[in-house]
Amino acid sequence: MDKQNEMIKTLMNHSSTRTYTDPAIDETTKKTILDCAQMAPTSSYLQAYSIIEVNDAQKRESLSTISGGQEWVKKAPLALVFCADLHRSDTLLEVADPTVYQNTELYTVAVVDASLAAQKALIAAQSMGLGGIIVGGIRNEMEQLAALFNLPEKVMPLFVLCIGFPAEPAITKPRLPQEFVVGRDSYPNPTTSIETYNQIVSEFFSQVTNGIDHYNWVERTSHALDMKPRNEVTDFVKKVGLLQK
Repeated sequence: MDKQNEMIKTLMNHSSTRTYTDPAIDETTKKTILDCAQMAPTSSYLQAYSIIEVNDAQKRESLSTISGGQEWVKKAPLALVFCADLHRSDTLLEVADPTVYQNTELYTVAVVDASLAAQKALIAAQSMGLGGIIVGGIRNEMEQLAALFNLPEKVMPLFVLCIGFPAEPAITKPRLPQEFVVGRDSYPNPTTSIETYNQIVSEFFSQVTNGIDHYNWVERTSHALDMKPRNEVTDFVKKVGLLQK
């Protein structure tokens, strides 16, 4: 098998795209992206997610503000909000115990289903020469987000996928060494220090920012967790009828 087929190249060249050229995405391309999203694997055939295409300029502005002022949320030719959705199942299915929708298992199923669908959509877009970025910053203000899109109970907005034609070449960030991520018959047990990877990450960001940013992986990810714990997300999830038991 050709190990360097076009799909492998697309996957290996992944990079978040934050700036876009002007052309809109035509309806045929958009439908293809959404069709591919719907072909993602889904647990128990539930397809426990919903996608909201955001076209309204005011809603785009609000979405950008909620996400911390990320301009690409406002300017991307296509913005798709992916939601974990158990409302549809609760409304349409006939189950012996309706409280099943409140357990951790189905919440996990819905989050995974939505995430897989988004990844399929992004890969489809990238395979057609488009670029994109998944923005989780929309979870900064869950109540505002729910009101903005009239979300019913048992629906949790997870992130927005922004898609468009890249204005700049992609720059792929170095990933963790595989031994930190992949284990053989047990949890990964790396024998090397994280310091080598820290140095690689520090040098990478220093190079792409002309020396302005030199933080390593441990420093930058620790800072991200300290700055955005989003503890209020738990309250929102329970308020809309999820994770009750």
